[in-house]
Amino acid sequence: MIIQNKLASWNLQKAIYNRLSTDAALNEVIKGVFDNPNKDTPFPYVSIGEDTSTPFETKVTFGENITTVIHAWSRAEDGRREAKEILSLVMQALTKESLKVEGFKPLQLSFLQSQVITDIDGITQHGILRIRIYINN
Repeated sequence: MIIQNKLASWNLQKAIYNRLSTDAALNEVIKGVFDNPNKDTPFPYVSIGEDTSTPFETKVTFGENITTVIHAWSRAEDGRREAKEILSLVMQALTKESLKVEGFKPLQLSFLQSQVITDIDGITQHGILRIRIYINN
């Protein structure tokens, strides 16, 4: 019997987008959640960034270890504080209950790292949150 394995990254991104774009506390603070923001995107906002995937297999299952980056962008006068608060709200939204990922079973979501840096333009504060999700087909 041949088992067809599929990759979860797109379905996971949709689940993260749905969770963040419907979270009331987060959306009181930001102007939106974006996949591919442009130069006219209003601040503050969140964007779903890069992900990496490695196999997470057992003898009978195929899954993935996916690391995803979520970005917070602020130009407020106290933008570093605002970016950190947005990252905290993102983490709260993602961990308040299990993510529902169409066609997949998330097993564990964990926090890896967060940081806030000043963007190359010198005025934008860029928050970076890295999370890991173990997910099975």
